[in-house]
Amino acid sequence: MMGLIPQLEDVAIALTIFIFFLTIPSIRSLAKGTWRAKKDPLDQALFEDEDGAASAETADQFSNKVQFLLIFLVALIGLGLSIADTVFTIIDSNSSTASSSPRHIGIYLLFPTWLLLTLQLIDTALLLAPLTRFKSAVSRLTSCFLLVGITWISLLDDAAPVITILTSLQMASIIALMATIFSIKRRPTVFRPDGKIVDLQFTGSLWSRYSFQWCSDVLAAAGGEKFGNEDVPAMDHVVRSENATERFYNIVIKDSMPLWVQIFWTFRSQLMLQWLSILFSNFFDVAPAFATLQLLKYLETRTDPDAIEAGSWKYVVGIVVASMSSHMVDSRIMWWAMADIVIPLRSILTGVMYAKMLKINDSSEPPEEESSKSEDKKDGDVKTPDKKQRATSQQDVVNMFAVDCTAIASFGAQNTEYVNSAGKFIVTVAFLLFLIGWQSLCAGMVGIVVLFPINKVLAERYGKKQKALMEIRDKRTTITTEALNGIRQIKFSATEDQWTEKLEAVREEELSMLWKTRVDNLYMSIGSEFTPIVLTAMSLATYSWVHGNLLPSVAFTAISLFIQLEGLVSHIPFLMVKAINAKVSCDRIQNFLRLPEKPENTSPGESISFYNASVSFPHDATGLTTDPFTLRELNLQFPNNALSVISGPTGSGKSLLLAAILGEVELLSGYIQVPKSSSQRFDSKATAADWIIPTAIAFISQTPWIENATIKDNILFGLPFDPIRYEKVLEACALSQDLAIFEDGDQTEVGAQGISLSGGQKWRLTLARAFYSRAGVIIMDDVLSALDAHVGKHIFDVAVMGELAQGRTRILATHHTSLCLPRAKYAVRLSASGVLEHAGLIDELRQEGVLDDMLKNDETAEPEDVEEDVVLRMVKTNGSAAIPSEDAAAAIKAAPKKLIEEEKRETGRVKTSVYAGYLHASGGWAFWSFLVLLYAVAEGFTLGRTYWVRIWSSSFGEEETAAALSFVATHYQNHIQPRFASQHLISLGNFTNPINSTLTSTSFPIETQNRSLWFYLGVYCLISTVSVVFSVGRVYLVYSGSLRASRRIFKAILYSVLRAPLRWLDTVPMGRILNRFTGDFTSLDSSLAANFYEFAGVVADLGGILAASAFVSPYIILCAAALLAVCTIFARSYIAAARNTKRLDSTNKSPVISHFSTSLSGLSTIRAFDKSPEFTDRMFKLINTQAASSWYNNLFRSWLMIRIGITAGLFAAIVATFVITKRGIDASLAGFALSFALSFGHFVSWAIGVSTQMELDMNAAERIFEYRDLTTEDQGGEEVRASWPEEGKVVVKDLDLGYAEGLPSILKGLSFTAEKNQRIGVIGRTGAGKSTLSLALFRFLQPRKGSITIDDVDISKIKLHDLRKRLAIIPQDPVLFSGSIRSNLDPFNEFSDYQLREALMRVHLIPSTTHTPNPETTLPESSTASSTTAFAQPAENKNIFLSLTAPIASGGSNLSQGQKQLLCLARAILSRPKVLLLDEATSAVDMSTDLLIQESIRNEFTNTTLLVIAHRLSTVADFDKILVMKDGVNVEFGSPKELLEKEDGLFKDMVAQSGEAEELEKMILAGGT
Repeated sequence: MMGLIPQLEDVAIALTIFIFFLTIPSIRSLAKGTWRAKKDPLDQALFEDEDGAASAETADQFSNKVQFLLIFLVALIGLGLSIADTVFTIIDSNSSTASSSPRHIGIYLLFPTWLLLTLQLIDTALLLAPLTRFKSAVSRLTSCFLLVGITWISLLDDAAPVITILTSLQMASIIALMATIFSIKRRPTVFRPDGKIVDLQFTGSLWSRYSFQWCSDVLAAAGGEKFGNEDVPAMDHVVRSENATERFYNIVIKDSMPLWVQIFWTFRSQLMLQWLSILFSNFFDVAPAFATLQLLKYLETRTDPDAIEAGSWKYVVGIVVASMSSHMVDSRIMWWAMADIVIPLRSILTGVMYAKMLKINDSSEPPEEESSKSEDKKDGDVKTPDKKQRATSQQDVVNMFAVDCTAIASFGAQNTEYVNSAGKFIVTVAFLLFLIGWQSLCAGMVGIVVLFPINKVLAERYGKKQKALMEIRDKRTTITTEALNGIRQIKFSATEDQWTEKLEAVREEELSMLWKTRVDNLYMSIGSEFTPIVLTAMSLATYSWVHGNLLPSVAFTAISLFIQLEGLVSHIPFLMVKAINAKVSCDRIQNFLRLPEKPENTSPGESISFYNASVSFPHDATGLTTDPFTLRELNLQFPNNALSVISGPTGSGKSLLLAAILGEVELLSGYIQVPKSSSQRFDSKATAADWIIPTAIAFISQTPWIENATIKDNILFGLPFDPIRYEKVLEACALSQDLAIFEDGDQTEVGAQGISLSGGQKWRLTLARAFYSRAGVIIMDDVLSALDAHVGKHIFDVAVMGELAQGRTRILATHHTSLCLPRAKYAVRLSASGVLEHAGLIDELRQEGVLDDMLKNDETAEPEDVEEDVVLRMVKTNGSAAIPSEDAAAAIKAAPKKLIEEEKRETGRVKTSVYAGYLHASGGWAFWSFLVLLYAVAEGFTLGRTYWVRIWSSSFGEEETAAALSFVATHYQNHIQPRFASQHLISLGNFTNPINSTLTSTSFPIETQNRSLWFYLGVYCLISTVSVVFSVGRVYLVYSGSLRASRRIFKAILYSVLRAPLRWLDTVPMGRILNRFTGDFTSLDSSLAANFYEFAGVVADLGGILAASAFVSPYIILCAAALLAVCTIFARSYIAAARNTKRLDSTNKSPVISHFSTSLSGLSTIRAFDKSPEFTDRMFKLINTQAASSWYNNLFRSWLMIRIGITAGLFAAIVATFVITKRGIDASLAGFALSFALSFGHFVSWAIGVSTQMELDMNAAERIFEYRDLTTEDQGGEEVRASWPEEGKVVVKDLDLGYAEGLPSILKGLSFTAEKNQRIGVIGRTGAGKSTLSLALFRFLQPRKGSITIDDVDISKIKLHDLRKRLAIIPQDPVLFSGSIRSNLDPFNEFSDYQLREALMRVHLIPSTTHTPNPETTLPESSTASSTTAFAQPAENKNIFLSLTAPIASGGSNLSQGQKQLLCLARAILSRPKVLLLDEATSAVDMSTDLLIQESIRNEFTNTTLLVIAHRLSTVADFDKILVMKDGVNVEFGSPKELLEKEDGLFKDMVAQSGEAEELEKMILAGGT
């Protein structure tokens, strides 16, 4: 002892010196008086940091005065006690004869150290800035800890009682001082600029932070039913996606390094902290067991069993501290993983992917598997911003964005298991080596060495299958997306069954692969269960052979260690699988991030000019086997501030030329100049005087791209509101009347892709966006095709050539040359093969006589362009509408406030019906009853195995019983567990749970003699084997049941969605439906099955523990009940909050995906308008909203863990106290009681976690069931004869219908008759009900009165499928599906190749001379006019339609709008329906082709009743009958000649007021009656 004292003195002196050095800065600060200069600080109301700014109110409320008063009070008390301590020590030393002063050095040092600490605290108190003061106060904890060391050394001194008491009081003072410092608040509550409160983690005190108490207010609010995103605080600056993404970009690691290296470097400090913490936590994992072992040893060695010794209480304290510390450390590590890595990493990956997406080449290539075919060959007319890099289709990218980012982020938390396993492996092997020697260890390890490569092979197989599974899921997502995009076409053509078969086939492929992965899991699970049995036998046999005997203490301990070791080794393959899955996802995202970006391929110039430029659409670098459609050696000079017109036949490359101006092309040679500006725009400060920016560009694509927002927001597009300009734009774009129709005017929501608008309204809305913009250059792609003639002329006159166009460069691609060319300044003419025929100023072309040729090419069909300009001028709207929109709005006069409703979010607990629905789908009550029975039997065998160990150990005498405890404890935890990706729910590793045991100390009536070790070992192995068989059976049944449920539920939701009413499909964003089919089904397929298994398992485990404990003591049952009561209080708060935040998290994912998809489809428009920064900011906000709900979801879990842990620790203390104080408790009973107490806390925590996770994942089932239970269209009705309709006579009688119950009628008593094979033209103003008629004909709307009969059959009484199958429609907005030309023309292989080519010839997509698929055939309709550009003939573009196997991209995005319309027409020609409805089906076709098409329609459909909704009067001028509609009724019906002769007739007025009345009258009179 004496040898130690000088060492302790040295330590005390060293600690004092440390404190002195820590005080030097404070002394210097106080001496300089720097604190005086801070007398006039910034007002606290101005407090601001990187997280946000405090409000005046929160700044006033912020105060640490009470804390600092307490700090100084405690410090002064400590200082006073140290003075008294020193005085008494001096007196004691003087009165003592022994020279004891050196031994009191610690006490003498207490006064100066208290004095130094007080100086530090004074310096801290004088600081004014909250953060500086907080950091300073926290730094004083170091001195406090050092002072604790000095005080502890002083207490070791054998001093007088008074001195000991004074020193102990000082220790209490230091602890109180530290506790008070822990309660100092960091800063005032801060808010984001939008007024949203910032998360309070770094606002409150250290107590609040480390106990997770800061979330209590949000937890309480989240338990309420009205909890929404507005109630979730904003994230701090570290987690915010914009900041996190910026940090990622700024790392020193180069982009060429693998993505995972970049991620590691970004999070290196967080990962290192996590890994060190996990190694540190390994100590806490064994601490409770170690504390229990010490207590058991004490009980075994105490002489009087009934005595209660004072020293025994330290074991109770040890158990409590160890148990609580274990939970606290685990909860903190889990929180660090989620808050510092997983959520920021997900935000980074999604942010980086979005930023990259805005920069990639905007390609329109067909699917990869068809890349060898000639594909892009034409795309002339539509390079619409509809698709992306072929190798990564839009659906693939969205899937990556939705799934892979989350998978990689989750691995940020899972990676700790590698470090955890390594640490435990080393400790376990070292212990075994010490216990049984190297020979026995090697014998046992042989089994592991043999098993490992088998597991490794299985894991690799699993990894490959998992990769294949992800690819199949991508494929299913692609097909689902395509089906949802083309849902209108699917419903019109009654092909729901075929699409169901297609989707179910790929779903079956997915489930088959999922089952294969699960079978591999099963094999690995079986191996991991049998291995301990084999290892035990081999190692113990070797030990027995080497040593000649085998003590139970060695046997039991070795078995428990081998089980743990095997658990670790068998876990390695699953860790590998997790790494493989994360690597697969990482590689996919890495490949995406390395896709080529849109090059800067235009140069700055005075005007838009082309110099020997050859351009093609961007294509995948790997797909150069095809010849992309190319415009070659262009030399063009577009004049500034004037109109230039680009014309040419369908597919000639007009859209490609416009895309070249935008830079959205591959520049093969030459160069392109476009005016550019390097200065910032400052849009928010724009005024009328400086509105136009000459270099800014606006683009109107051929397929209108519209945001899911209000009409006003779409027009403003982020610019400030200028009421005068806004009104002018509405007037110019003929939108004023439309807004008058909508009840909400320009606040009407238009839905995703403008679903609530008609075709023409969409065009005019995008036109309004362009003319409202600040662009000095406006690029317009065929904006007139979808407009009624009068509207088109109005827009050309007032918008394109009016006041708003002054000072702007306008470039228009159009077929309407006779309307546009006379007033243009510059003209470009392209040939059908993409050759530049003419280009030049209009005046020059007129002089050369070329202009007349250009006009002649189109004029044959042109008169319609000016036909209705006067009569309908007041109604500046368009009557296209292939969508139930404007007609509805006209009559309803009350468009809903929210077209796209907020996504429905259930409140309260998941309904019992959802659980019942899932259980029923997975096998029904019989299946689950059998499974419950199997669980009970398996649990019985587990208890039996445990009981057998009790018999085994008791046969060797009481002294060995305690040795058996550690075996049973660990062993109980290790019955079979399925390996699911989402297995770890609450604890970081199930195999690391502290000991638990069901060892009973009371004897069952079983007599066993003292038999040999091998007898007991043999019976144990036998029981274990049977137990494994039952456990495997459980897993197998759960797997098969979950697969059965997944299959049935998918079929049910697919049926519902494909047969849902059209109105529902129009008003629900596709991202929302896709979320059900992707993320929710992933949860349903994978984690839900795991959770059901885990939940049933943990319930069985708890039941087993309680059953076993009943034999020990009823008091433990009472304690368990008390524990459960307390835990239930926490659990109820947690589950209510977690349920709502998880639901919020699910619904917050949809807008992120939707915004990503929308941006991807509108890439060209966004970039042309230079809106990438605004869209990026919007994405960051959406990501932050999702991150916030995820953050709180995990925060609440950590809040629960620490409270359950503390409660369980208190329960262990109660049991330990019971063990010590109750008379007659032996080590056996004490060991069981304590191991039970310790494990029970973990099981309760696990049960709450699993049940919560199960309920949260049932949320996915709940959301799926919501769509499964949709009200579908009535499929029933009478059978109709097979030959119907034979004639095609359509009789509409007194038809009255509206869009929904409670809404006004659109058609109000409409009556007309279309006789057999008649051609009926339907015309009328916007809102007349033309499109509603088409919907009624296909029974998308149910009549309130009246009827429609076809060949005397009432269509309302027959089966819906039969009706739609026998009719045909060609919509204005054509829909094509990915595949080939053949698969789009003939999806069910009903026609020969000859018939298909005939149909293509009829619509003039291939020359009429072509009857073979020879790709070398000459090109169609090539103009013979001279070209300003000459080049070698072989460089000409090939006609894609010559090959029936030529690929079509999703949505037909590699075809022009006109080509898509013609392909749909060819499809109709093939089917030759008796009744055909055309909704302006050739609006995007050039005039000459349109004339030929009209001729084809007349010839091809001679045996068909035609109903044609027309915008061009010339389209229907020679029809048999004209139906003129107004306000839902037919105001005129008769032959064109009859109507023309009718005085004051509306039709006659239309013709008279058109600019081409003479031409129309000739056509009508020539057609006769």
